[in-house]
Amino acid sequence: MASQWYSLTSQKLYLAKILLAQLEQPIEQAQVNPQSTMLNEATTQGVIELLLRARSTLMVMIAQHHQQKVSEPLSLEALRTRIPYETEDLEDLETLQRSPASWWSHLEQLEKTLKQPPTPKKTVSADNIIAVSAEDGADRSAKSLQNTLTAMTDFARAVENRHNEW
Repeated sequence: MASQWYSLTSQKLYLAKILLAQLEQPIEQAQVNPQSTMLNEATTQGVIELLLRARSTLMVMIAQHHQQKVSEPLSLEALRTRIPYETEDLEDLETLQRSPASWWSHLEQLEKTLKQPPTPKKTVSADNIIAVSAEDGADRSAKSLQNTLTAMTDFARAVENRHNEW
């Protein structure tokens, strides 16, 4: 039987998947209709927020699996403090945190981007003929968000299966 926290984590991930499907519309349509551009931005931020909440509930789920009766989301450091012994769950999370290409690192970048005001865009002027449009920050593309969603879903399922074997 799935734990309540796994169910909540899965729910957040499923809702993110539903929103992500809304981002699959062609880019040309967004360029023609400013309303569509705003809707895409709202949807993107909604997906990111749901992924961040899923990560938080995943941390509580792991704490609960290790007999730590917490109901508030924890950081990885707080989880490490609560579970003072070595576990495969913590090792996996720490490996993900260290890997710049992991879903964990991607979420860290997305969270940082959402917490900061947008940087002003450079404009082309007579003095500034070359305007390079290279965006800083996390990749917010639908494909990148889908990859993170899939990796998180697989990770949550693996953790739950590992603890359901008992």
